Amino acid sequence: MKKFLFMMLAIPMVFAACSKDEAEPQPQPTPDPTPKPALTLTSDAEMSFEANGGNGIITYTLTNPTEGVELTANCEADWVSNLTAGDNVVFVVAANEGEARETTITVAYDTLSFDVTVKQAAKAEEPEDKTPKFTLTSEEVMEFGQNEAMGTITFELKNPIQGVNVTAKANVSWISQVTPQAEKIIFAVAANTGEAREGKITAKYGELSFEVTIKQVAYVAPTPVINLDNTVIEVAAEGGAQSIAYSVENAVEGVELTATCEAEWITNLTVANGNITFDVAASEESGMRSTTIVTAYGEVTKEINVSQLPANANPDMNYSNYIITQLETKTTAADAWNIILYEKDEILGEMYTRISVKLSADNAMYITDGEYSVANGGITLNTSTNNSYSTYRYNGNAQDISDCTVEVTNDLENKTSTIKGTFTVGNTIFSFNYRGTVDGFVYEKIGDDGITSWDEFYIYSQWADTKYIVAKSSGIEMGIYLMKLGGKKSDPLAVGTYPVGEWELTTTRDYCDISSTKINGTLLVSGEFVVEEDAAGYKFTFDVVDENGTNWKGTYVGPITTK
Repeated sequence: MKKFLFMMLAIPMVFAACSKDEAEPQPQPTPDPTPKPALTLTSDAEMSFEANGGNGIITYTLTNPTEGVELTANCEADWVSNLTAGDNVVFVVAANEGEARETTITVAYDTLSFDVTVKQAAKAEEPEDKTPKFTLTSEEVMEFGQNEAMGTITFELKNPIQGVNVTAKANVSWISQVTPQAEKIIFAVAANTGEAREGKITAKYGELSFEVTIKQVAYVAPTPVINLDNTVIEVAAEGGAQSIAYSVENAVEGVELTATCEAEWITNLTVANGNITFDVAASEESGMRSTTIVTAYGEVTKEINVSQLPANANPDMNYSNYIITQLETKTTAADAWNIILYEKDEILGEMYTRISVKLSADNAMYITDGEYSVANGGITLNTSTNNSYSTYRYNGNAQDISDCTVEVTNDLENKTSTIKGTFTVGNTIFSFNYRGTVDGFVYEKIGDDGITSWDEFYIYSQWADTKYIVAKSSGIEMGIYLMKLGGKKSDPLAVGTYPVGEWELTTTRDYCDISSTKINGTLLVSGEFVVEEDAAGYKFTFDVVDENGTNWKGTYVGPITTK
């Protein structure tokens, strides 16, 4: 029994021994997870800058970064520049010229980010300048004529000081009445009776000042003016005593008015006591006659036109004095000139008369001395088949001249001419009288070198094979047609020799067209034009003969432009 009990107690011990020999299984440890990145702002989340801007730095920490992922920094404001992400985020804030402003810089790393607010103050107000300013706003130099005048100087005054006034004074006596007013100074300049002069006006405001120079021109005596109570006188055929009152403005001491007339039928011409008196002899002429009395006061002149009805004047005709305001002439053919008379009438407006003169002798320079009339064949009238001859026009209306007489007298030494005569239009006989230089006349003989001084020399028009050149020199005008075989409109003027000739089927060289080229309206018959290159442009030489037998030659050197 005891043995059984002992055995029963031993069984647990056996099992206990077995348990120690065989250990129970233990759970396996779990690996640690991969740490996540962390982005932390370490500087202020709000940064403030003054108006003048500056540099900014944002600091941060980044733990557990992920390979291949970069930190970024962005800002939408254009006044934040040079934004760079590295160990720190750096940027530049521009100066502010306006109101206060703010923006946001976003720093990001993958899905992590933070914002930094950037604020900038407005531009600081400049402290108001209270310093007085006294500034001239008109010219520093003012110029005046010889007569008495008032002047004004203007200025600007800022930040005035109470109790301080603007003062001004001149350094010469002829500048007076210098008076400061609100933002201006007025003054008077006395009339000058001597040499040109100069003075100064000095303006002051406290310690501030400016100076203005006043200049006045020298005295020049005003030009005398001759006043006549009548400048056009028509006298009956029987003549008689005539009187015209006169006065002179701006008279000069010691100078007297004079009157002269070349017409023999004007006698006893006297100037005295404010009147010009003269006698007109009785007319025995069949046509109206006219002349000019020239009054003179020093260098100033004024004309009186005197016309006289003819003896036994036709009661069915009207007689009128044609007052010429301008006269010009031009040649139209080998032996023909046009005299063009201009007159301004208060009622009819502008009128002009064209008188076609047929020369009795060839002359390309001027109309030779003599009397030209319809009766002697010297004046050509319009016909039913040719309306380009003698014509009278006013206000655009034209009438034929039915009769005309012109007398021409040239003074080659003094380069003047007298052209007078009468012309009949309808039932009116006009008389005219001109004395002076005639536009279009060449009064002196051309020298051995020919024409070398030119007023104009240019290409007026051009076609595929033609250059039309116009050349003018003191009363001489040339129209030259230079024909270039196979030429083009765009080609420049071709160098070469252009003989005067006309087109033929067999022509093989360039030429000057004989049927169109004229000098003073007269066609050419022979000679040549030579065109050469020159450093100044072209050298243009000619030696030609016109239909009158006149030899024309000359040289032009310079550019030939196109008009």
